[in-house]
Amino acid sequence: MRIHVHQQSLAAALQQVQRAVSAHSTMPILGGIKLTADTDSLRLIATNQEIAVETYLAADSDTLSIEMPGSIVLPARYFVELVRKLPDPWVHLTVQQPYSVQITSAQAAFLLHGFDPEEFPRLPQIASDQPFLIHSDNLKDAIRQTVVAIAAEETRPVLTGLCMKFDADSITFIGTDSHRLASRKLFLQGGPEGASEIAVVPGKSIHELARLLPEDDTPVTMTIADNTLLVSSDTTRFFTRLLEGQYPDTSKIIPTTFKTRIHIRRDPFASALERALLIAREMQNQVVRLQLQSDRIELSAHSHDVGRVSEQVPLDQFSGDALTLAFNGKYMLDAVRSFDGEQLTVDFTGTMSPMILRPTDGQEYLHLVLPVRTV
Repeated sequence: MRIHVHQQSLAAALQQVQRAVSAHSTMPILGGIKLTADTDSLRLIATNQEIAVETYLAADSDTLSIEMPGSIVLPARYFVELVRKLPDPWVHLTVQQPYSVQITSAQAAFLLHGFDPEEFPRLPQIASDQPFLIHSDNLKDAIRQTVVAIAAEETRPVLTGLCMKFDADSITFIGTDSHRLASRKLFLQGGPEGASEIAVVPGKSIHELARLLPEDDTPVTMTIADNTLLVSSDTTRFFTRLLEGQYPDTSKIIPTTFKTRIHIRRDPFASALERALLIAREMQNQVVRLQLQSDRIELSAHSHDVGRVSEQVPLDQFSGDALTLAFNGKYMLDAVRSFDGEQLTVDFTGTMSPMILRPTDGQEYLHLVLPVRTV
């Protein structure tokens, strides 16, 4: 293999795939990135056997010239850092035997030892005539808004993942740790007719996917096969294994009626919660009390060791009964921060029943927070 590639283009491609490099594997080759040059493109792959990332650079006069096709696996720990620090806009790579590469840029020259590319794990072969089609920015937002509610502890492993329910025209994202729940429904740009799939993506994988997705309306496709989710754009493919196990039916715990409803500005509510948590974070369950009145709410927290706090936040609208309850302040703050609009609607069904937060201007997204019992 002999190629000439623009340094910035190669560094950007390496940044994409290095997220999948294994840091602590017993297989040294998984700490590497596989480079494969064909006649018209350079393909880079990394995998830790839980996720895999593949990206492409097309051959053209501005970014990539391929003199000789070939393949090599190079240790990411050295190769990524080396490429970042090269002095010239162009990088020249020539594979030498056995499994080494000569790297030159301006007056700098390196010889880097690699691995046999034939020993690198092969990517899953996944194909679909009708994948699910969605815009990247919408997918990124849906993940951000729901992943905060997944479980951190593996008492119930399936809850450590983000559930995606696919239908022919929509995807519903659900995260829950059994104390809170987040749900977001997105309508697809296209999908298989009559489709009905459920995928539970591990928490670590979904965080990596969110970091990888562009923050624009780039179209991406999603395909499920053989307990694997494949997310593809024009130049990048992301693979992840799925969690096994039955995801709970969360629709039954979402109240359909309410006793009290408020409309409240998101930013003042979030700021007051942050201040209350300065005291509540020292307590078990980070308990914040909420007292509802006709024109305002009062948030308070008390710690025998630290002190107390009390703050009133005005309401835009109130209907129903006044009540007092307590909740985990961090869970509530996570929920409030996840919304994008200026105003929230919060529904209450009782002092020990779930609270439902929604954007005032839409119903396809919600957070549920359970109250906590206090003495």
